[in-house]
Amino acid sequence: MKFFIRTLGCKVNWLDSARISAALQSAGHIAADDEAEADTVLVNSCTVTAEADRKSRQTASGALKQAKQVAVMGCGPRAAQEQGAQWQAGESQVFADEEALLRHFGVDTDTLFYPLRTSRTRLPVAIQSGCDNQCAFCITRIARGRHRSLPAEAIVEHVRQAVGLGVKEVVLTGINLAAWGCSDSNRAAESRLPELLRRLLKETEIPRIRLSSLGPEFLHPEFFEVYADERICDHLHLSIQSGSPAILMAMQRGHGLEEIHLIAQQARAVRPNSAFTTDLIVGFPGEGEAEFEETLTMVRAIGFAALHVFPFSPRVGTPAARLPGQLETAEKKRRAAILRQLGEEQRRAFIASQLGKPHQVLVEKGGWGQTGNYIRVKMGPMAQPGEIQTVVLSGDSSSTR
Repeated sequence: MKFFIRTLGCKVNWLDSARISAALQSAGHIAADDEAEADTVLVNSCTVTAEADRKSRQTASGALKQAKQVAVMGCGPRAAQEQGAQWQAGESQVFADEEALLRHFGVDTDTLFYPLRTSRTRLPVAIQSGCDNQCAFCITRIARGRHRSLPAEAIVEHVRQAVGLGVKEVVLTGINLAAWGCSDSNRAAESRLPELLRRLLKETEIPRIRLSSLGPEFLHPEFFEVYADERICDHLHLSIQSGSPAILMAMQRGHGLEEIHLIAQQARAVRPNSAFTTDLIVGFPGEGEAEFEETLTMVRAIGFAALHVFPFSPRVGTPAARLPGQLETAEKKRRAAILRQLGEEQRRAFIASQLGKPHQVLVEKGGWGQTGNYIRVKMGPMAQPGEIQTVVLSGDSSSTR
């Protein structure tokens, strides 16, 4: 069978797709480079918002129209099953359980599969999955199950294998990444992420470690002692969602603004060129102009290098979908446009602040590379993918992306 995986949603979904692709290939199936060449299309669905769920169903339906065999997996079917419903998209085969999907395609489910290396640059490495938090807008807790940390020994071994294959950067990934080591992801004080990072730095020769999304409440002073090591990328993506204290409380986020300002201060004290990026939801129920202005103020004060902005989309089964004060779609889009414009301005300002400074750039395909602090750089014609070069940034070499 030739298969192609369409992935929607977060980096954890992308990691799951890479792992499932490795498992399918181990059973003799062939990964197609193009969906048109595939016999079977697997849709790794996202259900974090109503819009994400709609796009997942649309993707499955589109593949069916091309007379493909379609199998749907991921958060959509899992969340539906947990809520006593069934996820449907035409004649697609739906798998709420990953093992059932793998067995269906003849894969030995007793084997632990790591994602196959797809380049000599970076590889995602799972360290955690699930979440116990109860954010008002999110259904991840239902779709992904309870928080659980992968064993340190397995993570270290995975990174060692990556180094042996020539990978130069691993991206540590999880639903609630910074909760690694906690008995429950509501117990932020128990985070042992610094301990894991120390082991990776000591026990592997990986040149660069990049962290994916981090919960601010988990980043204690000990984290910044480890973050000072230059093998850890000086880019922190913080899961914040709002800059308004009242909205953060309504969202049941578990952190305030004080943590954000303290993180920026502590990170810049040890890594002055640190880039901060974040996810922000606009138009959450009850967000008035004053609360929206608080978010704009926070974004300016921190000096984010990039923003991922999402208009609030009510997801059936979450408390936020039932809250009073729901905003009109047009108003949510207006605020999202304002915040995105501010994000673009701050992106340009951050890159400008880095010009003339030397950076370690990991060369990628297509003649581009990326600094540790999340700036794309145009490399010379002789640069080979997988190399790490020292580059002094200039206006001609850097990208605003």
